[in-house]
Amino acid sequence: MKSSMRYKWMLLLVLFSLTPLVVMGIISFSISKSTINDKATEYSEHLLDQTADNLDTRLGIYKDMLMQVLNNHEIVGMLRALDGTGPASYDVDSLSLTTKLSTIVAINQDVQSISFVSDKHYIKGIYRWSTRTPAEVEPFLATLKGGSNFRWYPTRYGTYVDSLNSQSTHVFSVAKQLYKISDDSPLKIVAVLDIREDVIKELVSKASSNNRDLQSFVMDGGGGLVSYPDSGLIGRSVSEVLGQAGYEQLVRTGQEETRFPLAYKGDSLIVNAKKLHTNDWVVVNVISKAALYQDSNRLLQIFIFVGLLCIIFSVIAALVLANSITNPILKMIRLMRQVMSGELSVRYKAKSRHDEIDILGDNFNAMVVQIDGLLKAVYVEQEQKRMAELKALQAQINPHFLYNTLDIIKWTALIQKANNAAEMVSLLSRLLRISLGRGEETVTVEEEIEHVQCYLGIQKFRFNFNIETVIELDEEVRRLHTPKLILQPIVENAIIHAFGEMESGGIIRITCSKVPGNQVEFEVTDNGKGMDPALVRSLLDGQAREEEKPGGIGLANVDERVKLICGKMYGIEIHSEPGTGTAIRVKLPLMTDDIRGNR
Repeated sequence: MKSSMRYKWMLLLVLFSLTPLVVMGIISFSISKSTINDKATEYSEHLLDQTADNLDTRLGIYKDMLMQVLNNHEIVGMLRALDGTGPASYDVDSLSLTTKLSTIVAINQDVQSISFVSDKHYIKGIYRWSTRTPAEVEPFLATLKGGSNFRWYPTRYGTYVDSLNSQSTHVFSVAKQLYKISDDSPLKIVAVLDIREDVIKELVSKASSNNRDLQSFVMDGGGGLVSYPDSGLIGRSVSEVLGQAGYEQLVRTGQEETRFPLAYKGDSLIVNAKKLHTNDWVVVNVISKAALYQDSNRLLQIFIFVGLLCIIFSVIAALVLANSITNPILKMIRLMRQVMSGELSVRYKAKSRHDEIDILGDNFNAMVVQIDGLLKAVYVEQEQKRMAELKALQAQINPHFLYNTLDIIKWTALIQKANNAAEMVSLLSRLLRISLGRGEETVTVEEEIEHVQCYLGIQKFRFNFNIETVIELDEEVRRLHTPKLILQPIVENAIIHAFGEMESGGIIRITCSKVPGNQVEFEVTDNGKGMDPALVRSLLDGQAREEEKPGGIGLANVDERVKLICGKMYGIEIHSEPGTGTAIRVKLPLMTDDIRGNR
């Protein structure tokens, strides 16, 4: 409890200060993430369109260049002449053809070589292929089946030689069949324009150079990599860089443009793809979400850092505020404990804050002053009462003097042969001795029974009645204690109400025994006329008429004294009906000593 209020204040302050920060942080992070995603997607799509247009334009230039070769009368004539020669002469170095071709391609350094193939020959143009096996030449002859259409070939690694040196590089090719200019009849010769792959790589990388989070490449319609930043993967399947799921999305959809999310090797990707107009090649942009959301993650890190600072500040502020409230309260609790231990000189010292705590402290001081005054007043009152009791005792007749005087009267009566008077004086002396006792609230059960017997003896002399008295007392209860003078009013009530009109035959039975629950029970029964229930209730609640109250004390007084001494669960029970007699039970706790000795 000492620290619960402090922790509650701290928790409330931290929650109230951090809740808006957390909500705003989550909203800001979500908005920034969504904005970045939209902007990146828009940028990727725009870049994709730009890259595809640039590639289409560049590939169109290569087609135009190839058409210049095919529409040149001199070149076509030379090719027809070379194609008509024997197999031994098809690879003769034709300086004239090379010169013509060099003039055409000089304006574009992207071209690696121009070659011509037919069913019979491989005719060198600019640079010769290092290998001219049927397996190398056969794919290009497939152009003859396409008529006058251009045919594009994906990137391959080629080696080119001439009389001076050799070069090896990645190239892609465009091929077209030659036709006679005069009648547009096919010549069965295919022109092959080999272009360096670096051209595509340069176009793609230039477009994405402003965004390091973007990876761009080009693939053919079959999923082979035409251009890729890692040259070692060129010619391989796109599944090696985007997995089988990415391969199927790109190759099998057949759409002109597509965009889809992709999970590959533990990374979340966004893939945008667009097919070129020139051929069936596809430009692909790949964005990594992890890289894309780096700025958002940095924002999140900043938010977490600021949040930690706010938590530290809030905890410190909450601790200071909570201490400013709980420390005075804890101080007041300590002062209250001192007051409870009896130290009434303590006072709460206010700190001139003039708040509710100071008001509470002032009220506490006023309460302590008032309690101190009341205790002093009670002490003075008790002291005065004690002095009055002392004086009253001093004014009383000395019991020993009274007993000695009664004893002298008894012996005088015996000497003068007044035996009844002597017996009454003896009974009265014993009755007073038990009644006055030693100032204690309890007597033994045996003494209480003796007191009743003395009372009955005196009453027989006074009223000359003949009532039989039966006393049954268990040995185990004789030395137990009981509040004194509780049986005499009960017996007196029986004499007055039960046998008022009976001349003989009356019986009063007094028993005392232990009962379950560690209790002792007195029972006084008579065979008298009994009592009306209304009279029974009036005897217990103290409302009986004056003439019905035995000895001016009454059963209500006995019941009240028992409850005061022993507890409210103990007391008197009366069972009586007219004509059946009366039974009065007194329930007491099991007491082995005087009640004051147990306190």
